[in-house]
Amino acid sequence: MQKQAILHGISLDITAGKWTSIVGPNGAGKSTLLKCLAGVLPHSGSVSLLGQPLHSLPHRERARQLAWLGQNETSADDLTVWDVAMLGRLPHQAWLAPPNVADHAAVESALRATRAWDWRQRALGQLSGGERQRVLLARALAVQAQVLLMDEPLANLDPPHQADWLDVVRALVAEGKTVVSVLHEITMALQADTMVVMAAGRVTHQGACSDLATHRAMEDVFDGRIAVHPVQGQWIALPKVTQPPKRAPMQIETPPVDYERVVPTAERRGLILVNTGHGKGKSTAAFGLALRAHGRGKAVKVYQFMKVPTARFGEHRLFEQLGIPIEGLGDGFSWKSKDLDHSAQLALDGWAKAEATIRAGEHFMVVLDEIMYPLRYGWIPLETILTCLRERPAHVHVVLTGRNAPGELVDLADTVTEMTLVKHHFKAGVPAQRGIED
Repeated sequence: MQKQAILHGISLDITAGKWTSIVGPNGAGKSTLLKCLAGVLPHSGSVSLLGQPLHSLPHRERARQLAWLGQNETSADDLTVWDVAMLGRLPHQAWLAPPNVADHAAVESALRATRAWDWRQRALGQLSGGERQRVLLARALAVQAQVLLMDEPLANLDPPHQADWLDVVRALVAEGKTVVSVLHEITMALQADTMVVMAAGRVTHQGACSDLATHRAMEDVFDGRIAVHPVQGQWIALPKVTQPPKRAPMQIETPPVDYERVVPTAERRGLILVNTGHGKGKSTAAFGLALRAHGRGKAVKVYQFMKVPTARFGEHRLFEQLGIPIEGLGDGFSWKSKDLDHSAQLALDGWAKAEATIRAGEHFMVVLDEIMYPLRYGWIPLETILTCLRERPAHVHVVLTGRNAPGELVDLADTVTEMTLVKHHFKAGVPAQRGIED
């Protein structure tokens, strides 16, 4: 079989004494990443454990410091629950030496923590899938390692025992232990201290689970099909219904004849306008605004952070005819990039151009199309953009587009439009068309 790289450009710093959860869609590379961290899968680059290169540690020392619970792990069905949990003590025992008092105490503590103590004399083969998972977790806990890596530890566990697992993890962290877990249960993953978001073998975001930027990055890798909500002091993830709600048939309305005019009292000034959301038309709306400004004789400049400089889509052809400068700053979307470091540098260089234009004050309107992508990837520091927007000349309007606008930008903006996808022709099999998509 031909070798194929699964992970690309991974650079992670897992905080000691904290719980880090790893999430992402199927095939994102989550389990592969965890196996590389555990040293059970060949990889290029390096992994350090507690400040030491993982490969340099003797196997026994590594097994004492790092406990591993893999996905769909098995053990001999004829072993008792006690014996399976005792396997976790092997790194602490001399060759062929019997378990000592400390080993017995560690195993009992682990089995009680996972509520498996009552079946300690039963054979593993007699247990259900969820019960087996709790025993395998006890085996990992019995190691009493400083770092615990777990791949889908909640598989087959019912909600009460998932809550037990959460208590165990929090107790480990309170003791100063480090926990890293791959989870498909997103709401449970949000209980961690830090979250790593993955897609297509890359880390797209790493941040605190309480940060709105983390929530938006996670929603993005799941194509906007989940949403994070605050409920009773914690964050939960709920699926978004892909089928649009049934709309009521049209009703004939009486045209309004009375209109109360509200007279604005503030002075006219430059605005920050944000078009975001998972619906289509964010860029199109920004282009329409640019045309309106141009029609009034205002100077407009458009920067596109994802389009290449040679792009010749419909907007480029029209704007060139009208004399509206439009400039592509990128090298395409990240999944098409052959060098993400190069893409990041292009974004940073592009922002330098856009910032200079905004600060110069020679344009009535500056459009930053698809700037949310390089923002979310960390290619452009958010604070740099916020500072520029705050310090720009008072008459300059700035339009920013892209899904998952960060909360800080939304708070700063004057007008924010969240575009919602109700229906899309792609799902009916209709391909992209010139004059519609490009």
